[in-house]
This record gives sequence, C-alpha cells and structure tokens, in this order.
Amino acid sequence: MNEKIKVLHRAEVINAISEMFYNTKHRIDVCGNSRFPSFLLSFESIRTAMKNNKKNRKYIVQRYIFEITQQNLQYCKDLMKIAEIRHMNEIEANLLLNESEYLGSITTSDPNQQAIYTNIREIVEQQQNIFETFWNRSIHAEKRIKEIEEGTAHYETRVIDDAQVIIKEISRLTANSTEVCTCLTGGGIQYSYNHFFDIKKKLLDRQKKGAHKGIRYLSDINKDNINLVKTLLNAGIEIRYLKNLPPVSFEVSDREIAATIEKMEGGENVQSLLLSNEPVYVNHFYSMFEELWKNGIDAKDRIRDIEEGVESATIEIIPNPLYSIKRAHDLINSAKEEVLRIFSSINAFHRQARLGIMHSFRDAIERDVRVRILIPADQNEISQIINEVNLVLPQLEIGSVDRSLESTIGILVVDRKESLIIETKSDLMNNSYDAAGIAACSNSKPIASAYASIFDSLWKQTELHQKLGDMYERLRTQNKMQGEFINVAAHELRTPIVPILGLSEIMYSRMLKDSTHSIMNFKVKPNTKQYLEMLETVIRNANRLSRLAEDILDVTKIESESLFLKKEFFNLNDVITNCINDILTNITNDIQLGQSIKLEYQPCNIFIDADKSRITQVISNILDNAVKFSKPYVNQENGVGLININTEKVDDQTIVTITDAGTGIDPEIMPRLFDKFASKSFQGTGLGLYICKSIVQAHGGKIWAHNNDGTGATFVFTLPNANE
Repeated sequence: MNEKIKVLHRAEVINAISEMFYNTKHRIDVCGNSRFPSFLLSFESIRTAMKNNKKNRKYIVQRYIFEITQQNLQYCKDLMKIAEIRHMNEIEANLLLNESEYLGSITTSDPNQQAIYTNIREIVEQQQNIFETFWNRSIHAEKRIKEIEEGTAHYETRVIDDAQVIIKEISRLTANSTEVCTCLTGGGIQYSYNHFFDIKKKLLDRQKKGAHKGIRYLSDINKDNINLVKTLLNAGIEIRYLKNLPPVSFEVSDREIAATIEKMEGGENVQSLLLSNEPVYVNHFYSMFEELWKNGIDAKDRIRDIEEGVESATIEIIPNPLYSIKRAHDLINSAKEEVLRIFSSINAFHRQARLGIMHSFRDAIERDVRVRILIPADQNEISQIINEVNLVLPQLEIGSVDRSLESTIGILVVDRKESLIIETKSDLMNNSYDAAGIAACSNSKPIASAYASIFDSLWKQTELHQKLGDMYERLRTQNKMQGEFINVAAHELRTPIVPILGLSEIMYSRMLKDSTHSIMNFKVKPNTKQYLEMLETVIRNANRLSRLAEDILDVTKIESESLFLKKEFFNLNDVITNCINDILTNITNDIQLGQSIKLEYQPCNIFIDADKSRITQVISNILDNAVKFSKPYVNQENGVGLININTEKVDDQTIVTITDAGTGIDPEIMPRLFDKFASKSFQGTGLGLYICKSIVQAHGGKIWAHNNDGTGATFVFTLPNANE
C-alpha cells in the first residue's frame, strides 16, 4: 500500500469514515467530543458500516471514547449496543484508528466537514499509543450514564505543580464556564491578562448573544495596573476594587474552582494551584466571592480616586500589647450583631480565658449578639473545652479547626465591619501581655468581610467534621448489620452441617455393624430404605448449604462489581416451565402443600438475550418465596395458595409478574425489601432478593414488589427484549 497523507473535505470525510470500518481487520478505535456521537449516527452510510462490523464480523473489537453528556446520552446508549464505550472529560479531538489507517482532526460543522487521512505507519502507531493513554484514563460509560441519570458526578480535588499545566487547566475552566468570578492580586490581573484574555474575549462575545452570564473581577487597583484595568473594563469585564484581599487568589466558575496563595507579582506564572469540582468547594468560593463583591468598590470610582490623588487610610498599627488587648475587649463590647474570633492556638484561648474574655463574650450574648469562636484543637481537647464552657456560657458557639492550622495570628471580626489582627510573639508565655506582639485594627468593611469569609470557611469545615461524625455513626450501624449477618450466616451454616455430620456417623456405625457384605453391596441389606431416607436428608441439607454458599459468593461478586453475564438467545417460556417443574417436585413431597398450593401459568414464547442461569436464579428465588410465604396461609382451614406467573411484551421490554395469595410482605421489611440482610428471623440471610435485583439491573431491567389488595404479594421485573 502506498503511504500517503491527505486532507479530505465534505463527502470525502463521510466516505473515509465508512471505508475505515469496512477496512478494519481486528480493531477500530474512535475518539470524539460530545458532538461526535450524533455526527456519526446522522449518516446512513456510517451507521450501516458500524452495524455490519458488529453483525457480520463479530471478531472485530470496537472501542469508542466520548465526552458523555446529558445532550448526547441517547446516542451513546445506541452506540453501546455495538461497541465498548468509555467517557472522558473535555475531549476536543475527533479521530478514527484501525490497524493501518488514521483519520484525525475531524470537524463536524455542516457543510464544512474536514479531516486529515494518513496510512503512514509511524503516525498510525503514534496515534494508537495516544488512544491507549486516553483509554486507560477514561471511565466506563455505564458509570458516567448512571451519574447523569441519578444526578451524581465524578468529583475530585487535586494540586497541580506544573506552570504550563496550570495555564492549560485554567484555560479549560474558563472556556467551559457559563459564569466566571475571579479574585486576584494586582499581579494576578497581569497574569490573567497575559494568558487568558483572548479566551475571555470569546466569553464576552457569547455574553452578548445571551449564552454566558459574564465575567467579574475583584482585585487591588493601583497606579501600576490602572491602564490594564481600563483595558479589561473596555472589553466588558465587570471589576470592583478591594484594598485588602483574602490571602488566596481564586477563580470560580459554575462547575469548578482554581485557587493559589501565590502573589503573582509582575504577572509571574503560578507554580502551584488547587483545582476542584467538588460542589462544597465551588459553593464556598462562590459565596465568598459574592460576599466580597458586595463590599467592593466600583473600579471606575477607584480609578477616579487614583487619578485625582484621593487615598483613604483604614488600618491602624498597634505596637503595644496592652492597648491591642484593650482594643479587642472594646470591639467586643461595641458589637451589635455578631462577634467572630479565631484564636491562633489552644494556648492563646486559655490565656485569653484567664484574662477575662469570657466576661466580654457573656455581656455580648446578653445583648443578643451571636458569638462564635474557632480554636485549633483535636477532638478530645475541643470536647473538654465545650463541656467546661457550657457549664457557665452555653450560648457560646465553639468550633475546632485542625491543629495543623495553628498560626501566629489571631483574628477578631465585629459585625463584619471592623477587624483586629493580633500577632502572637511567643506561644509559650503564660499571659497574653507577654505573648502578644503587634496588632492591626481596621474599620474597613472589605477587610472585615474578607476575614469573616475566612472564618465562615473554617466554620463550615467544623460542620463537615460533624457530618463525618454522622457518617461514622452510619458506619457503626453498617458494622452492626454485618455482625447480625454473620450471626445469621453462622446459624444457617450450622443448621445443615449438624444433620450432615450426625447422620453420616450413624450410617457409618450401622454399616459397620451390619456389613456382612462389602460397602458397595450394602443396597441388598433389608434396611436399605432407612439408609436412603438418611441419604435424602443429607443431600437436602447439603444442597441448602450449597445454595447459601452460592448466595454469599454472588453478593461478593456484586459488591466487587465482578458479576459478569454470559448472555445467550433463549425462550423465556422454557426457563419458567423448568422452574415451575422444580417447584412442583419439591412441594409434592409435602402432602399438604402438594394439595393446597396451585401454580397457574399460560405458556407464551418470548425470546430474550440474557444470562439463562441468572434469570433462572431470579425466577426460582421469587417462586420459592411465594411458596414459603403461602405455607402459613394454606395451613389455615380451607386455605388454598394460588401462585400465578404471567409474561408479556410491552414495547421494547418483557414483563414478568409473579403473584401469590400468601401472608404478604411485612410493612417493616417493605422499605428495604431489596437491600442486603432484609430478614426478620433466622429463616434466611436476606440476600436472595438483593441478588435478584442486582441480576435484573445488570441486564438493564427493573424489579419491584407490592402487597395485593386482598392477600399475598406481587413481584414484577422487566428485561429488555432481544433484537429480532
């Protein structure tokens, strides 16, 4: 084959995609953005080529990687019928690969489709390596689809230490946003302009068309960056001024946050960045930005003040610890709504307590002022402090932060209008006057608001710790349930083992006593019937033990996501008929049940593509339960247990309904009927219906149950119909 590289246009692109499917010998790989699935399925020739690969050439492996979204969900589900699909965020490239060909840089804009085709071996191998890297980093489509349908998502928080990767990630965050809020140092303004201004101009164009909510900046505006700020304002970016910014610069979109503590002086590159899409962080930083934004000064007013030479001093430096401590008490005494206090260490708290700060807190609380304090302490220390304080001042709200956050700075914020920052000169001193250093007091609302935001952030962490405590309690409950399960399982295992061992020993001793013939010929002895009855008991209990072991094994597979299906094309009628025959055989040995339990089923040929043994397991389990819970009813006078099985095809699914006239489902069990260990006695482990649910869901179906209006219960499950 002649090696070549060629640029294709319009119909050539569509033809090349189709031909690559037909040319594939063993494997074809496809990678594309969120629009690529609908593009592929919009052309009949491509759809035909893809399906022919699946139908006529079953040994060919098809692997697809897409960015799966709410918008392309159905397209991806359709493609999952013919290929293995995985999800990866923020894919930009559209490409196809087989053993010897590569089609890349595919654009989907109609009618300007374009692509680059080559069969040069080196390029093809290079792209195959790239695809393998993507494949290994991607996640299974089923997981992504479940996240979308259940409203969950994959969240992660990571730290990036590569300057170029940081630029790339911030660019991606910005480009994919529907709103951008940025809080930056003066140097950060220059950094943002250097690397992201072109992207933000595109967002501003989208804003004009109503496709974006806009861009907002909070920053320090000074003589050095005033011209740059004017440029950003003229472009359409909203900017407000804060003299004293928080100690962290950040950008938050509707889905992600990026934060750094670096000052970016002169626009220098960021070397370390925190990146997260976890909602708790996104919501926190967005709330922080909104609070700061309220207290910001319009950039135009700040520019005017700079150009007119107007500056206002809002910070007072207090070098004397005596005065700074007095100022702290005065501020607390002046509070009207709220007092926020972050102690630099647990020692600082004890020093202030000995100095009488609790009296100031009590006076403030008596004036209906809300007082909250944060102390760096471990759980035992903070619990002891809370217990001691609650004896004299129960209204004081106390939270803890990790001991690693101990610092040399204590913060006091009053009414979110005034703040006092006190340096700790030496934390080893016993009194505050010797321990305290320089203090800074400010009546600037933006400064107070910034420190209040820090406090709020740390306070939310204490709430998260409380939630973790609740999670711990839930884990304890789960462990208790597991303990109960172990007890039940031990009982279930012990029950069949006892007769197995006991009867085996009896058989052994009697056979020794009576053995005038060899063991192989013991069947001629006159007590053969007795031996057979014993063997029947042994076999029955051994089977019971085997079923329990299989249930435990199935649960293990389900929990480890290793419950694989061996699908085949079969008639569901055959499975149901066999299950009914097995049930009838079992209950025939019980004279009363054999006469009193009736099974009704109208045979109906329905073909499905499923794991035959697993579907048999589901139907048998439900029928066994129906018989078991019909026993108490048929034991009543004139009682008859009727069990009805019905199957029907509705649209693209098969519905199986099993109804009994037994005792029904216990109301206490009903809410957790299909959960693990849903049992009220030692008659079972409560695993059967949990396994049934997992099997049905693995096939893409659903299962549910309800009590009947009269007696008994109804179980229903669905399965997808097989392709004709």
